[in-house]
Amino acid sequence: MIIYNAEVNGELKTVVTDGGKIISVEENRQSGDINAEGCRLIPGLIDVHTHGCIGMDTMDANFEPMCRFYAEHGTTSFLPTTMTMGYDSLLKVVNAKTDFKGANILGFHFEGPYISEKHKGAQNEKYIKNPSVTEFAQFKNVKMITVAPERPGSMEFIKAVTPDCIVSIGHTDCDFDTANEAIKNGADCLTHIYNAMPPFHHRNPGPIGAGFVNHIYAQIICDGFHISKPVVLATYKMFGPDRMTLISDSIRSAGLPDGEYESGGLKVFLKDGAARLADGTIAGSSATLLDCVKTAVKFGIPFNDAVRMASRTPAEMLGVNKGQIKPGFDADMLIVDSDINIKTVIINGEVFK
Repeated sequence: MIIYNAEVNGELKTVVTDGGKIISVEENRQSGDINAEGCRLIPGLIDVHTHGCIGMDTMDANFEPMCRFYAEHGTTSFLPTTMTMGYDSLLKVVNAKTDFKGANILGFHFEGPYISEKHKGAQNEKYIKNPSVTEFAQFKNVKMITVAPERPGSMEFIKAVTPDCIVSIGHTDCDFDTANEAIKNGADCLTHIYNAMPPFHHRNPGPIGAGFVNHIYAQIICDGFHISKPVVLATYKMFGPDRMTLISDSIRSAGLPDGEYESGGLKVFLKDGAARLADGTIAGSSATLLDCVKTAVKFGIPFNDAVRMASRTPAEMLGVNKGQIKPGFDADMLIVDSDINIKTVIINGEVFK
């Protein structure tokens, strides 16, 4: 496939793909298969924390409609993210079929069950457990797990699983020293920074301070509801575009109108784009990852950095060959206009939309 008249990093280029890979990025031609008409060509987006959309949830273990929805909205790869549920429900998820047309499923993100009761957020407390290496071994293809490192057995668990699975500190009440120890043992990410964890205090910096001084990855929900503009910008300055990772944290109400929905067995109420439990607790988002990129740009983050934080940065965290428009990388790309609206979605070197 030859994509021409495409703006890549500010210059008109022609991008050639073959066999699902980018073969070359060349001086611009005047013919080919797809005329980008001067629009931006950016890497496909990668969402490492998303629960669901259009009435579907990861716990339903029915990924075909989710893969299609994400692809239509610019997310070309994702980690279906579970809720804190029983092991039988989690096994159903990891054993489900994942090879569908649309967005690539790169593995799973377990948000729990090894989390804090105090900072459970919208998770179901009855399923919270202490970490167990033996029990976790039954689950295949888990690429990320959110852990509260203050729970008994957490440090041993982190040491044991980090060669094959990213441990992300989250839904936690840990202090700076505990988070720092977890990072030294292999934890390399913060789950939806600021949400469901102690605040960043000037004398008690907590997990956010530990994440900053150790320069680990930080997931941030940039939907305009979870985190205010000044805090998004401050986090961008703290962690930088090579570590700050945009996530949607979307739930099944994403792509649907206001109303009452369910997430992890709990009732969720969507109103004016914000999803909350009955007590007012924020319960994930209804945004797509592309919405989060748009919000980041609106807040004042440079376009290229906003895109990077939703593509190259999560790709590097996961260790996958995606997220850059360079020879040898997977041919997952988006053609977007000046308002960051999608014109064309390309996945594995083929036009999806």
